[in-house]
Amino acid sequence: MTASRQQLSQREIEGVLRQYQVGTVHNIRELPEGSLYSPKVILDTERGTLLLKRRARGLDMPALVAFGHEVVLGCQRNGLCVPPLVGTKEDNSSFVQFSDHVYELFVFIEGQRFDYANPNHAFEMGSLLVETHGAMDRVQTTFPPATEPESIDLARLNAINPIEHLLPPKLSEDVPRIIGYAHELAQANAPSPALVHGDWHPGNMIFRNDALVAVCDFDNTRIGSRLRELAQSLVHVSMVTPSPGQRGAEIAVEPDAARLVSFWNGYRDAGGSENARTAVGLMPGVMLDEALASLGTTPNEHHGAMLSAVWRKAAWIDENQARLIDRLNH
Repeated sequence: MTASRQQLSQREIEGVLRQYQVGTVHNIRELPEGSLYSPKVILDTERGTLLLKRRARGLDMPALVAFGHEVVLGCQRNGLCVPPLVGTKEDNSSFVQFSDHVYELFVFIEGQRFDYANPNHAFEMGSLLVETHGAMDRVQTTFPPATEPESIDLARLNAINPIEHLLPPKLSEDVPRIIGYAHELAQANAPSPALVHGDWHPGNMIFRNDALVAVCDFDNTRIGSRLRELAQSLVHVSMVTPSPGQRGAEIAVEPDAARLVSFWNGYRDAGGSENARTAVGLMPGVMLDEALASLGTTPNEHHGAMLSAVWRKAAWIDENQARLIDRLNH
């Protein structure tokens, strides 16, 4: 069963906004984007157009939120365009706690979503990833960061056990092999852990025409592997998305070569240092690791279908690594 999108109640909105100086609110409209568990509304106010967001559970610990906000503010000082945080009227706090939830208020940046048909958007995403890592290198934080010590978590393979009877036999053989290879590859090429955005995908980018004007959603910012972030970004930017009503088994397994190459060219032109062989080699394992992490503690039939769909794509990349590496190197 697919989870439904959570919404902000009028009581929540009014209770949180009392702690800000925004003047008269002229209009409120839901923004049904991003995580289902992190509801958002756009507010047209005397102060301007703002975005109110409730943090998802698990990402709402005050110290973790404060750390993420230090990163956002530091990146902003270092020239990165991010949606500015709005401080509270009493103590200029960057977030509000209300009814056991944590809320953030941002200046809303107008723009368009990622255009999958526009290769310039993929190029801009690759370039900005390098710029973002550079800005993060100059950020100073005082709150303890979230950490991701391993690029690939082998313990996540245990999540397959409850649903193994729902999976194709070859999946049960392929997944440990692919994830094991990715783990070894990441260990052999691991740079020092550093600040990462943690969710570098098209939905967190704001464009105007061909230009990428802002990056948002630093909820998953942590100390982790930039090599993994690069491989994960290549996955997200190049995967073929389903058409309305299309089933997972009907979606093309091969990534979109034009977007993949455009992202890589943007990354390399901006000074990105990782090589294509390592980045592509990690892609299948990162895909499966991310899918296993999403299974939670009670995997079900729906999760089996999802994992099977991801496995088909990961297996194609695994079998065609040389072909993809060649495309990126030419």
